[in-house]
Amino acid sequence: MKTLSAILGGLKRADIGLLFRLAYSLRSPHHLLVTAVGLVTVAGLSVIDLLSGPDVSFAVFYALAVIGTTFHAGWVAGAIMAILSSGAGLSARLLYHADSISEQAALWNLGNELAVFTGLMLMTSYGRSLLDRMAAQTRLDLLTGALNTRGLLEVFEWERARAARTAEPLSIAFIDLDNMKRVNDELGHAEGDEMLRTFASGVMSAVREVDTFGRVGGDEFALILPNTDEHDALQALQRLRSVINRRTHDRLPYISVSVGVATFRRDPPEATEALRAADALMYVAKRAGGNRVAGRVLAWDAAPLGDFGLVFDLADAPPAWAVGDENGSITA
Repeated sequence: MKTLSAILGGLKRADIGLLFRLAYSLRSPHHLLVTAVGLVTVAGLSVIDLLSGPDVSFAVFYALAVIGTTFHAGWVAGAIMAILSSGAGLSARLLYHADSISEQAALWNLGNELAVFTGLMLMTSYGRSLLDRMAAQTRLDLLTGALNTRGLLEVFEWERARAARTAEPLSIAFIDLDNMKRVNDELGHAEGDEMLRTFASGVMSAVREVDTFGRVGGDEFALILPNTDEHDALQALQRLRSVINRRTHDRLPYISVSVGVATFRRDPPEATEALRAADALMYVAKRAGGNRVAGRVLAWDAAPLGDFGLVFDLADAPPAWAVGDENGSITA
């Protein structure tokens, strides 16, 4: 049984290495909980397997533990379940057949079970990756490659929950491309679509990794700025303006943006309400002539949406952003 002992020792070392990978891969409480449930399940099955004797097989239940853990917690956790399940089954057989089973037969059974469990883990991991890609595609705008409205709302809800926990500011900008109708009328919708793609790719390359950009519909876009107060939001919009000028000025100098920015210092509202607030601010900028940004700091328990009253010209970006305070007055 020396060979078998060496292999079992190798499996233990593999478990230790995978445990380090597992600790790194468990990025959320959900992954941690699923892995813990999987470990408890395999441990419980191994005890039942030992007590029930050699005539009853629990392989299908081990397989379910491997599949469930892989699907919900990733391939690293699934690989650990596969190794533990194989070892548990072998231990049960050796307990009752230590004198009668040959080393070759034990190795054969161990290899078969490990191969089956590993195959299940790999197939489950691949299937989960396909499902994740399909789910991601339902949240993407096909024309621009940016998030669509559904994706934007989901991301804002995540950021809203995080901002509520950390008491960090959260800003959302509603962006409308000015004079896009002129592009479609004079140059055709194909050129208009290319303009939207160019704009979206430029913005996505200019914003921070933590920011989220998406297309709401038509020539309207939104930008979610986590942990961003009104002053940092202005800097982001200045970068946005530079991108627009650099990419469109030579061919389409009449293209500009009207932007509404709502900043929430505490207790951000639901995603649809936040987007509605930024949209209303964008129309303030539109009514002032376009190529402007209208911004306000909002407390959602303050007065309802109305005349936000504050507009500044993006082309003449001031050194500091004047914003409406939480009581509705205008400060500078």
